[in-house]
Amino acid sequence: MAIDVTLLTSKTRFVVVHFHIFKNAGTSIEHALEREFTGRFARLHGSTPDSMLDAEDLSLFLHEHPGIQAVTSHHLRYPLPAIRHTVLFDFCFLRHPLDRLDSLYSYYRMIDSAEALSRDARRLDRPEFFRHLIDRAPHLISNVQVMQISRQGAFTRPANDADLNLATATVRNMALPGLVEMYSESMIAGEHFLQPAFPGLRLGGQPANVSRRIVASAEERERRLIQLWGRDLHREMKRLNELDMELFHRTEDEVRRRLSLVPSVAGRAENFVNRHKYAEALAV
Repeated sequence: MAIDVTLLTSKTRFVVVHFHIFKNAGTSIEHALEREFTGRFARLHGSTPDSMLDAEDLSLFLHEHPGIQAVTSHHLRYPLPAIRHTVLFDFCFLRHPLDRLDSLYSYYRMIDSAEALSRDARRLDRPEFFRHLIDRAPHLISNVQVMQISRQGAFTRPANDADLNLATATVRNMALPGLVEMYSESMIAGEHFLQPAFPGLRLGGQPANVSRRIVASAEERERRLIQLWGRDLHREMKRLNELDMELFHRTEDEVRRRLSLVPSVAGRAENFVNRHKYAEALAV
């Protein structure tokens, strides 16, 4: 004879986890999360600039802070932890690797910092700066996004096809995979598919920490970078970032696939743009 047993369980907890890759619109996403999860949002930092936080660190933090519903971190790395009675919704935005690297140069040249990269950017022009990184810092110049997603950013060797495939699988399994170049499209799809867990979530807002504009097309980007870097350096940078380029295109396909599943996408897009305009008006 069967018996009916009721087990005491905790209510399922939903938490947004944003993996912030430097120069990939992370500050804009942080601002949106802080606005939407006021008082329930946290930025996680390691004890040193080159710290790496892992699944165990995230699990411990969430256990000790039960009121937190959204976190962001430069230092947090995949994979996600498995936490009982907790569902994690991961965000991570990628960017065209060459545009990202050029933006990194612009940022370090602009800021007033004693950090070595900032000093180098101020004293070297673009081709000299990137030649210097190619020679001295391969971990900063070659397939950075693939390595960060697939190998926790640990550079022990050049990236390979296995790393690309792992990074691709991670992107396709993200709650919100995004591209800087498809920011609105990524967020519109994300808002729709996060509705069951976060009704009314609004991810639009004014872009933040933008060191220069996002190039509109592949052709414009290539012309601009060849002009700034020279044709030989541009060719070399493309060779060093072939896997990141492929991950970019695969992420683009995934964002488009998800957007195709969103109903009334034109109306949602118009609403998203209007929210951007409203945020910009408030900031004036």
